Amino acid sequence: MFDKLIQKYSRKKLRYLAKLLKSVGITANFVTAIAFFLAIICFISIFAGYLYSAVGLILFNRFLDGLDGELARLTEENKFGSFFDITSDFTFYALVPVGFALYQPEENAVPTAFLLGSFCLNSSSFLARAITVEKYNLNEDKRGKGFFYSFGIVEGFETTVFFLLFCLLPNHYANLAYLFSSMTLLTHFLRILSTKKQLN
Repeated sequence: MFDKLIQKYSRKKLRYLAKLLKSVGITANFVTAIAFFLAIICFISIFAGYLYSAVGLILFNRFLDGLDGELARLTEENKFGSFFDITSDFTFYALVPVGFALYQPEENAVPTAFLLGSFCLNSSSFLARAITVEKYNLNEDKRGKGFFYSFGIVEGFETTVFFLLFCLLPNHYANLAYLFSSMTLLTHFLRILSTKKQLN
């Protein structure tokens, strides 16, 4: 919901840092790989109960996710880059809830199942809309991304906030997960209605 606004104010600072990294030969795919590695470390930290450490790892992962995009825009198009970036993001989004399911399985397994189910549905409409926009050349703003990125109620910022709340309020994980799942499903259905309206 707030991703565009956040990107508007963070882009200049990220661009400055991206230029510094580019000057020493750091690539966008390398930054994405570091973010992917941090996602795995974050999962292990949550599973092991080091939730405050996970807070820092989540924030650093999301920072790198913004940085690799700015770095990519400073270099020649890399066809693998967009693919690697989105798959790395989805891996991160899946591993954090799974970490909580393993951390306290009796309390967290069922709400995690609902949350991951909503993620799957939302991801399907997210990717299907990107394909539809390209296939039918719909009038959408495609600048700044390797493929069309549809916005909604639940985006990167909201996901990060919920993940941080999971870590800071672990005893409320179930209620937070159900709320997050409901918001994600609403995003999914609104995207379907929006796409149907646009295609009719």
